[in-house]
Amino acid sequence: MTIVTFEIVYTYVVRGFGFGFSSNRPQIAHSRFEARMKRVLQNQTENAAYVVPVLAAVHFAGLSGVGVDTASLLIVVGRAAYAVLYYSGVSFIRIPAFSTASLSTLYLAILVLSRATGEG
Repeated sequence: MTIVTFEIVYTYVVRGFGFGFSSNRPQIAHSRFEARMKRVLQNQTENAAYVVPVLAAVHFAGLSGVGVDTASLLIVVGRAAYAVLYYSGVSFIRIPAFSTASLSTLYLAILVLSRATGEG
């Protein structure tokens, strides 16, 4: 929600308040920062497709403990850091944040699967 709000406010500040209310506005070229803002929102939406189900499965499986709590926190912090670092435009500095969130999601998915198969 914060990312969407940031994009809306930025658009109004840069393009003017009337820009958001005009349904017949012409196509405009986006700046590099505006394009990154759109990609951040798209990336967060795409990642929610696998992160949210894993977190829901963890909850419904009744998993708890320090490892689960830490992994869940790392997912949230990693995704937030990834969004902030994406705005910088330097690709390699956001890789650790993406990797942290992805590996934490994988860890939780493995825990859920091991619980579901009776091995955990």
